[in-house]
Amino acid sequence: MPVEEREIPKFLVSRRYISVMITFIVAFSALFMIIYEPFSMAVWFSIDDMLRFSFTILFYVAAIVILILSRSLMYALQDRILLTTMKYIWWIMGENLLISLIYTLITIWFFPIGSNSVPELATRALFCVTMILAIPNALVSFYAAYRAKAEELEASQYELQRLSDECKRLEQLSERERRFMAQVPQNSAERQPRMVNLYDNNGTLRLTINIDSLYYIESDDNYVKIFYKHNDRIASYMLRCRTRSLEASLEGTGMIRCHRSYIVNISKIQFVGEENRMRYITLCEEGIKRIPVSKSYYPALLTHLA
Repeated sequence: MPVEEREIPKFLVSRRYISVMITFIVAFSALFMIIYEPFSMAVWFSIDDMLRFSFTILFYVAAIVILILSRSLMYALQDRILLTTMKYIWWIMGENLLISLIYTLITIWFFPIGSNSVPELATRALFCVTMILAIPNALVSFYAAYRAKAEELEASQYELQRLSDECKRLEQLSERERRFMAQVPQNSAERQPRMVNLYDNNGTLRLTINIDSLYYIESDDNYVKIFYKHNDRIASYMLRCRTRSLEASLEGTGMIRCHRSYIVNISKIQFVGEENRMRYITLCEEGIKRIPVSKSYYPALLTHLA
C-alpha cells in the first residue's frame, strides 16, 4: 500500500499526543519567532510596544484555539473517516492556511507595510507558519509512528514466542494424549478458554493473547491499551476498539470490569484495598500502578473474588 494511503499512527489521534503536540508547537513557535524576527520585514511581534504585544497575545491565542478545535475535530471524526497520511497532511495544511490568514489580516488592518503586496505578504505568512509548525508536527509524528511500530513489533514477537511454545508443547505430547485431546468437546463447560482474539473496529485481528499473560486493559474512549507480560516484563499494545465490544469478546475468560476505564484479570489480583475512601486493586506484578475500583463495580468484583 502506498505511504499516502496508509492510516496514520494511532497515537497521533490520542488525547495525550494531541496535548503534547499543541504544547510543543506553542513553545517552539515562540522560540522560532524570537530568532526569526530580526531577519523579517513583516513581523510585528513585540513585547516592548503595548499595542503590538496585545496583538501578539491575540494572535497566539487565536492560533492555539484553531489547533485545539482542529485536533478535537480530528479526534471526534477518527471513527467516521479513515485518516490516511495524505488526509493528515492536507488537514495540517488547512490549519496552516487558516492561521496564516489571520496573521495576514491583522498585518493588513493594523500594521500595513507599504513595500509588500497582499499576495506577497500572505505567501510569506503561509511559509512562516508552515515552517514553524512543520518541525514539531514532524517530530511528534515520527515519535508516534515509532511507538506504534515498536508496539506492533513486540506484539509480533509475543505471537511468535507463543506459537513456538505451543509447537514445543504439542511435540512433547504422546499419541495417546493427542487422541484424548481431540475427543474432548470444544464447548465443554470445564474447558475455560485460554486464548483470546482481539479485533479492532474494522474487524481486523490485531492480537491473539493468552489470558495467563494478560494483566489489565485501560480504555481511552475509542482506544484501549492492552497490558500483558512478555519476556518477563509488562508490555503494552494500543488497539482502536470500543471497550464494550472488547468486553464482550472477553466474556468467560476471567477478565472483569472494575471501573469505567479498566478491565482486570481476576487471577492477577493480589490485594483489594481502600485509601481516602477510594478503593483500588493491586496486581501481582511489580511496577504496575494501582487500578481504581468504582463503587458501581465493587459488589460484582467481590462476588468474583469470593
